[in-house]
Amino acid sequence: MNEELEFNQVYNKIQELLKNGKANISVLEEEVDVDLQLEYFKQSKKLYKTIDKPAVIQEKDELFNKESSLDRKKELLSSLAKIEDPEAYRAIENYKDNADEELEQWAKLAFQESKMVLETSLLGEAPIFISTGLGGQGNKLRYFIVLVANEEMTLESWQKELVEKELNFVFQSKNGLIENIDNTDSFLMITALLPIEENIKNTLSPVVKECNEMGNFLRDSFIVTNVKKLDVEEIQGMIDSKDSINNEDKLEDIE
Repeated sequence: MNEELEFNQVYNKIQELLKNGKANISVLEEEVDVDLQLEYFKQSKKLYKTIDKPAVIQEKDELFNKESSLDRKKELLSSLAKIEDPEAYRAIENYKDNADEELEQWAKLAFQESKMVLETSLLGEAPIFISTGLGGQGNKLRYFIVLVANEEMTLESWQKELVEKELNFVFQSKNGLIENIDNTDSFLMITALLPIEENIKNTLSPVVKECNEMGNFLRDSFIVTNVKKLDVEEIQGMIDSKDSINNEDKLEDIE
């Protein structure tokens, strides 16, 4: 399955749940590496049926013992997160605020899971958990966006300012937020929050269209991810790869 198809299927499913009024959605707010998330949920699934809840709560202080191994603390965090008891929740919260550096992200995942377990026990309804590498805020997901100048064009100051103005206008109109904008001579890197119910692609397309009314300086296609923030080298590599494919297609057309 390609990424665009998968993105659309997930988005459509969320929209269906929201329209039916059945979605109590919980967004992972912290930025957590996706591979680590997969490891966490894999271990979490294994532990689910074998947890001795009273024993785990009694052992919670091992989290704060310098002699406890990191693997033991991982197991304890994942186990405590499944116990619908405020004592377990507070133990994870206390550890998260002073976690071993290697387990900071693991503790964030455990804290989110524990919070969901408590909410489910109190409200009687399990929330839908959405986690991405870049996290989110409230009902908003965080995206990393790259808008790219047309080939062989250098972005001028007024063009960058125009893009920033249009981005802020459109995102604010959708209750979103532009958190940060960095730029090079040939592309802009944006970190932004957008409500779950809003389609990020449909949000960005009008920005590009409006900016191009003033000189056609942006490519219609753009880079969007909620997995991680890309560095300049990664972005340039993606642009070069795309250009290379396009140039090969042009040569084939000529032949």
